[in-house]
Amino acid sequence: MAAELLAGRQTVSTVLIDTLHAMGMQQAFGMIGGAIVPFYDALSRSALNLVHFRHENGAVFAAIEASLADNVPALAFTTTGPGLTNALTGAVTARYEGAKLLLVSAVTPLSKRGRYPIQESSSESFGPGIYEPGGLFDYAVAMHDPAELPRIIRTLALGFSSPRGFVAHLALPLPVQASPAPRVAITVPRVEVAPSASTMDEVVARLHGRFAVWVGYGARHCATQVAELVERLKAPVISTPRGKGIFPEDSPHFLGVSGLGGHEDLVARLAEARVDRVLVLGSRLGEISSSYDAGLIPRGGMIHVDLDPNVPGTAYPEVETLAVQAELGQFLDALLERSDELGGPRALTVAPRVAPPQLEPREQDRVRPRYLMQCLQARVVEGTDAVVLSETGNSLAWTNRYLRFSSPHRYRMSGMFCPMGHVSAGVLGTAATGRKAVAVVGDGSFLMQNEISTAAATRADVVWIVLNDARYGMCDQGMRCLGYDDAKQLQFPEVDFLALARSMGADGARVWREQQVADALEWALRERGPFVIDVIIDPDELAPVADRIASIYTQANGA
Repeated sequence: MAAELLAGRQTVSTVLIDTLHAMGMQQAFGMIGGAIVPFYDALSRSALNLVHFRHENGAVFAAIEASLADNVPALAFTTTGPGLTNALTGAVTARYEGAKLLLVSAVTPLSKRGRYPIQESSSESFGPGIYEPGGLFDYAVAMHDPAELPRIIRTLALGFSSPRGFVAHLALPLPVQASPAPRVAITVPRVEVAPSASTMDEVVARLHGRFAVWVGYGARHCATQVAELVERLKAPVISTPRGKGIFPEDSPHFLGVSGLGGHEDLVARLAEARVDRVLVLGSRLGEISSSYDAGLIPRGGMIHVDLDPNVPGTAYPEVETLAVQAELGQFLDALLERSDELGGPRALTVAPRVAPPQLEPREQDRVRPRYLMQCLQARVVEGTDAVVLSETGNSLAWTNRYLRFSSPHRYRMSGMFCPMGHVSAGVLGTAATGRKAVAVVGDGSFLMQNEISTAAATRADVVWIVLNDARYGMCDQGMRCLGYDDAKQLQFPEVDFLALARSMGADGARVWREQQVADALEWALRERGPFVIDVIIDPDELAPVADRIASIYTQANGA
């Protein structure tokens, strides 16, 4: 009866969802609970693609990847209490990743607060940071009066129109979800931040000498302009791990990847390029992006372009930095218009980067991760247009170092907050946008968060490649490299992930020899629907994380 009464009514829930769809939102991920029923019912009747998950955090991870894949806002939803708190790691990750995300949760009505209701959720029970902006969220509000809806929608429209990410939390009491909605009009502002003429004069003056371009994930929508700038001036290029593919890694101008899992010879190659300074585009240069390596900063310092004026100079406070606050596309357009003032092409003084030597498959059991990466490069990266996602841990280090991309929007990884399980579950969000998605994950992360059951229910076109070494590999190797002998607690019983996949309705293959890798990949890529490749890897082949281990050692010794 309740559902029949709600059908056809213009409630707060239906108007909110229809308005979000008008803003470009296409995808919704979450878990139902009693306190969110009217909103969920409205979602099920809406134009949004609705996916019901097995864990709220996995749903938010999927919303992050859907937002970034389509460059539009995505929705995650939860009930009260643990439903909301389960989603908070994902919400924080969304801010670090630059996603556009709305988290809708249920909240305890005012009339029941303090009376021990089920799963009480309010600023009194959780503290104000969840329901107010400036804490975990860019914008957060608990709406207790339907009359607030127009103002809230206007704030969401403004946030989602920004070129930067925007993460909001809207908490709705059950009675408000089903209340009649006021009239709502959408105002979608156009946000433009262009560099001033005087700023561009200074940029042009500083770029008269030899310079390198350091490109990060924030430049992913400007790949064409970056390539044109490099082509005109023959500038060498560095990429952060998240920036892989924005500039082709097979170009003779490509020096290498910086940061975690990056190329060990990058500092030497940058020195060979004899540049005076670096032009930083689309990166905060945090630890994963740069390892804070002073060798990557030439004597002339850097020009750092970012929408956020607080970013330039933060990672390298000791370096002379010209900070440029601008939307990157507008900055590059302005620079290209004046490229003839920069002195013409520079001679390339460093040899092109060569591909890693090809490995032959060996006979013994256990697959070398480097050999697995070689097969992924040939069959997945070069043989398909699938998106490759890499999970936090050794997976990330292996793919950063050994996979090479020649176009943007092909590679994703968790860039700063790095929660385990982000990619294991988030890959479903990429697949929801209509693209084949391949996730390289560790067995520890996959045990923590996998959503195989969700993928089977929706027939999501995803492939998980599980690096199975029966341990938390990065921690195990790191502890041993740091001289800690007893790392037994980091190991666990080996899991048969093929059996796990099949028990949940997916298919898969189990690989324990290198000769089996190519056939398993072919099978997985032919299949439509979720597929798990359980790869028994050699735990003794060290992942390329020397910079991270050195950083831990330095910090542990008081530096």
